[in-house]
Amino acid sequence: MSDVDVAGSCAAGPQMWATLWYCNHCNALVSIQSSQAVDEAFCPACLEAPLEFCGRFNGFPGLQVCDA
Repeated sequence: MSDVDVAGSCAAGPQMWATLWYCNHCNALVSIQSSQAVDEAFCPACLEAPLEFCGRFNGFPGLQVCDA
């Protein structure tokens, strides 16, 4: 048995924001999740072009698993 108190052990982290970006060069769609504002980003797939900002949302969308 452990005597560790787990009820209050999780500290709240910083507010996370997710942004969606699009690369016109290679058609990649990129999501960046950060606790700081992101004003400019470069494509991690092709490393050629700056990404075009598509939108921002707070929180992370949940994944749904279902039978096909």
